[in-house]
Amino acid sequence: MERYIPEVEPLRERVIVVRGRSIDHDPNAAALLRDLEVPSQACGSAAGLVSEIFTVNGVLRPRIEIAPEERQFWRIVNASPDRYLDLQLDGQTFEIVALDGMPLAYRDPKHPTRVTDHLLISPAGRVEAIVTGPPAGTHTALRTLCVDTGPDGDPNPAMVLADIEPASPGRPSLTQPSSYRMQDQPHGVDRRPPAYKPIDVEPLEKTAPDFTVTFTEDKNGFYINGQKFAMDAPPMTTAQVGTYQHWRILNQSAELHPFHIHQVHFLAYAENGKPVAQPAWLDTVNVPYGGSVDVILDFTNPVIKGMSVFHCHLLNHEDKGMMAKILFK
Repeated sequence: MERYIPEVEPLRERVIVVRGRSIDHDPNAAALLRDLEVPSQACGSAAGLVSEIFTVNGVLRPRIEIAPEERQFWRIVNASPDRYLDLQLDGQTFEIVALDGMPLAYRDPKHPTRVTDHLLISPAGRVEAIVTGPPAGTHTALRTLCVDTGPDGDPNPAMVLADIEPASPGRPSLTQPSSYRMQDQPHGVDRRPPAYKPIDVEPLEKTAPDFTVTFTEDKNGFYINGQKFAMDAPPMTTAQVGTYQHWRILNQSAELHPFHIHQVHFLAYAENGKPVAQPAWLDTVNVPYGGSVDVILDFTNPVIKGMSVFHCHLLNHEDKGMMAKILFK
């Protein structure tokens, strides 16, 4: 990342892994919901009780140390199998460097970062961003906001993920995996110039879709284009390596589905037929219930030849059929 955003090189780096934890059979569920400040009122249109909470690096509501005005480089992954994050850092912003492992500068060197006050991250989604410590004497939390997953979705309420505080002797702080940094290596920082790959996608956006993915579900399972995944099934579609394709993903169900494809990234540029304000290159994108997303897929990397898959990244849906094969030729 420092090849694209040199200012992250000296910053303290944090790897933040957010996972879901079931409280269905936890006798302390009510107390846990209070500790995480989960609102008592229902969130969105999903029915039912809150059945999952989030941990950060395996800890419930840890403390993340950051000094006032200190800049840190955070690498955040939503590792929950079936819950969304709408990340917010109270009173602060995220200076986004990369989404789903793709540096923003790779496709758009003139705009290497993007600033936002909150960001929706689907299951399996990743964000890498520079954050700044809040002013001294203020209480700040990293939290997820309410996500309306639809009438048939699961409750996805707001809650506190972690408290943001200056270092304090004697208080436990966030534990995290060791972070690999180029400057720790014998030969120092990778000084090769960054590679860029801008592309004029406007002509592709004006074409009819090369392929349409339709998510549906019923009491018997989950489907793509009316089919459940089968190990012995032929590929549902093919892609010629060296090309780009325009796909349209339709969600004909009453709950959100995150579309994910292996091996490649895509530009998500339209939702419900209208251009999005900030198109982004991703490998996982939320598809609104009863709606659609249009994407331009990049099949130009020669290493992707062979069989691969695309699927809904709510893993319960994938396991029950919402996955299909693609053959890269």
